Amino acid sequence: MSNFDLTPVPNIVAMKLRDNSGVFDSPMIASQQTIDRGGLHWIATYTYTELRNDDRGEMLGTIAAMRGRANRMRVSVYDNEKRGAYGGTPLVDGASQTGSSIDLKGCSNNISNWIRRGDYFSVAINGEHELKMCTADASSNGTGLITVSFEPRLRFSPANSAVVFVEDGVLSKPQGVFLLANGEQNWSSRPGVNKRSVVSLELLEDVFATAP
Repeated sequence: MSNFDLTPVPNIVAMKLRDNSGVFDSPMIASQQTIDRGGLHWIATYTYTELRNDDRGEMLGTIAAMRGRANRMRVSVYDNEKRGAYGGTPLVDGASQTGSSIDLKGCSNNISNWIRRGDYFSVAINGEHELKMCTADASSNGTGLITVSFEPRLRFSPANSAVVFVEDGVLSKPQGVFLLANGEQNWSSRPGVNKRSVVSLELLEDVFATAP
């Protein structure tokens, strides 16, 4: 399995979380019971309405290199602008962390709303990224420590001092690892001297991308 970086910026982004809960509907009392089975994951649709020149070539070549669903893409998130102030160099504070919150170190000291609800970030685990969304505003303390709540939960534990990627608009963007949602990917093109293509990629998060 090979990984490829998806580089052109899309014109339209659609993101959703797919639930994996079990639901039992009681016909006797019209109630529902749910079981959290884990496995919550991202689905992204990236639409490119007018690819030209180098961007067109890069995109079509990447689609061919994906070999249907055999390979994976590293996908940056362009869904929203950051709300948090951020600052510093955020790293995981302590090994063997699990669940839907994570302790970080290396953040700028005493920053109110260092990260805000709805902000994306990703955690480096075993050489890849797990993509998360913050679910509660959080501020750093006087030594740059912070606890961040998020979904989906960690699938695998990051190492101590693993890098955390936040949206800074220039050098760092949260990423996830995705595969094509189906094995058939097409595009439409406008012939002529300046060829233009329209591509819509439906991508499914690889929940085992960070497995050791």
